[in-house]
Amino acid sequence: MKRKEHKGKVYDKERTKARLIAAVGKIVVKEGFQQIRINKVERISKVSKKMIYEYFGDLQGLIKAYLNQVDYWKLEEQKMNSDPGSIIAPINKEFMAALLRNDFEYLFNSVEMQKIILWSISEKNKTIRELSDEREALGERIFAGTDQFFNNTEVDYRAIIAILVAATYYTVLHVKNNGSTMCGIDVATTEGKARITSAMERLLHLTHQYANVKV
Repeated sequence: MKRKEHKGKVYDKERTKARLIAAVGKIVVKEGFQQIRINKVERISKVSKKMIYEYFGDLQGLIKAYLNQVDYWKLEEQKMNSDPGSIIAPINKEFMAALLRNDFEYLFNSVEMQKIILWSISEKNKTIRELSDEREALGERIFAGTDQFFNNTEVDYRAIIAILVAATYYTVLHVKNNGSTMCGIDVATTEGKARITSAMERLLHLTHQYANVKV
C-alpha cells in the first residue's frame, strides 16, 4: 500500500508540473512571453503559485522547464542523449539536411517555437540566453563531427549552417507574421515549403561538393 501511495504522489507532482507548464504555453500563444506572470499562471492552471516555487524554484525556472519541452533544439538534444549512438553516427550531408529540414518544419508548425524565436531576438533575458548557450553546446557536439572534414578546406561550414538556420528563422517568421511571398515563392503552401527545403539541401550538397568532402 505504501508503494502505491508513493507512486500516486509522484504522479500528482508530475501532473501538477504539467499543468503549470501548459499554462505558460497558453499565455505564450495568446499574449507572448512578456505577459507571463505568476498570478496569471496560477489563474490559468488552477494550481497554487506556491507550487511554482516548490517545483521550479521561481517563475524563470518554470519558463525554462517550458522551453525545454517546446524548443526544437532542446528536443533534439534530449533525443541524442537518450540515444548516444545517434550523435556518434556519421555527421554527413544527409544528417545535416534532415536536421535543417526538420527544424524548418517544426518551426513552421509550432506557434510556440515561433514565439520563442521572436522573444530571443527582441529582448534580453537570462533564461532565453541560457537556452541559446545550451543550443550552442549542442552545436559543438554536432560540429565536432564536421570540423574534421572541413577544417583544411576553403569552406567555412559553420558559417554556412549559421546562414541556413538564420534563413529558416526569417523565412518562417516572415510568412507567419506577414503572410506575403518571398522572392515570389508562397512559403505557406506545400509546394513553396518544398522549394525552400530542397534549395537548402542543394546548397549543402554543393558545399560538400565544392570542398570535395565525400560524407
